[in-house]
Amino acid sequence: MVEAEIAFLAPCKRRPVFHDTPSDKDFLPLTQHIVPISAVHDERTTFTLDRHGIEIVQRACPLEYQPAGEGRIAYLRALEEFVASTTGAVKVVALGNGVVRRSERSVRHRRDGTTVLGRFAHCDFSPSDAGSRFWVEHLLSGREAQVRLARRYAIYNVWQCLTDPPQDTPLAFCEPASVLPEDIVGCDQVITARDGSTIRFELRLYHYNPAQNWFYFPKLGRNDLMVFTGHDSDPARPQGIAHAAFSDPTCPEGVPPRESIDERLIAFFE
Repeated sequence: MVEAEIAFLAPCKRRPVFHDTPSDKDFLPLTQHIVPISAVHDERTTFTLDRHGIEIVQRACPLEYQPAGEGRIAYLRALEEFVASTTGAVKVVALGNGVVRRSERSVRHRRDGTTVLGRFAHCDFSPSDAGSRFWVEHLLSGREAQVRLARRYAIYNVWQCLTDPPQDTPLAFCEPASVLPEDIVGCDQVITARDGSTIRFELRLYHYNPAQNWFYFPKLGRNDLMVFTGHDSDPARPQGIAHAAFSDPTCPEGVPPRESIDERLIAFFE
């Protein structure tokens, strides 16, 4: 067990909104809390998507992340095959909007197109149409989207560390069963494309509740692929996995700053 600081949505009467670049239209009031976070070691192999909404698959060798070109396409195709084999999906499509993040200790923090660590409790998707159906219709043609939306589909995050363990800023996760409905708030995020157009979708933020059960997986390796569920059209399955980066107080000084890639993929089932 460690104790670390995580930001949560502060009490507010307006709907939160934030942009991918700083904007005077942002409204994201956050409040910091010291949270107990349980370390999951050997028992991490017992975590599954069906029971916990999160699963770690250790590969014989790591997938080699490439940021652009044919290497980028090959990486996404490999992730699609991985999610299909892990979940039993008949089709998997990568959103292609993955982000590389580096610890604030890195000399390359916020360089080369990387983004800041998500140090506040959030989930990238939501059960509303604006946070789930939106992405299916964004990726597929109208007819195929209609057919796929009539069956089960799920949206997953696949997280891979690009540096060796231990991580100075790992991800903490919250057990879905410990989150109350009143802890969850829909939030708009606005992303601006290179051509100046914008897309607006919904994700989930979380108020602090001392009853929440937070945990993390220390010492993830490059060959560990961590999958967790953002949304599942089957409401009986665990999903909406709240997560946040935090500074691990037990991490030795002088370790390489954490660098990771976070991709999102949609899996379709018969």
